[in-house]
Amino acid sequence: MGIEQNKTIARELVLGLSPEHGDTAFDLLHEDAVWTVMAHPESFPVAGDMAKAEFVEHIKRFRQAIPGGIQITVTGVTAEGDRVAVEAESTATLSNGRILNQFYHFLFEIEDGEVRRAREYIDTAHGVAVHRD
Repeated sequence: MGIEQNKTIARELVLGLSPEHGDTAFDLLHEDAVWTVMAHPESFPVAGDMAKAEFVEHIKRFRQAIPGGIQITVTGVTAEGDRVAVEAESTATLSNGRILNQFYHFLFEIEDGEVRRAREYIDTAHGVAVHRD
C-alpha cells in the first residue's frame, strides 16, 4: 500500500466511527489490531489498550450515549510510510443533554491495507466533564 491509500484508510476509519456509517469502519482494523486511548486510567475510565473486539464494543456503547449521532470532521491528515496521523473534531449531544465537542489526534500504523495499531489522544478532562450525570 502506498501513502495515499494509507491516508484514505485512516480517514475512512475515523469518519466511520459515527453511527450512520454502520460497522464498516471495523473492517479496516486487522483482527489482531490494538487500539490505545492515551490517558491515565486513574483520570479517564477508557484508557489503555483494547483488542479489536473490545474496541468494537466500546464504540457500540459510546454510540448508545449519543442517540442523535455524532458529527466527525477530519481537519488534517499527515503520513509517512505506514504511519498516518489524523486530526479530527467531533460534536454530539449526549443522552444526558450535554454537548460533546471533542478534539482528537490519532496515530495509525497500517499494514497490508489494515490498521494494526491505533493511538487515540483526546481531551480527557472534557470527556469526563460532559459524561458526568
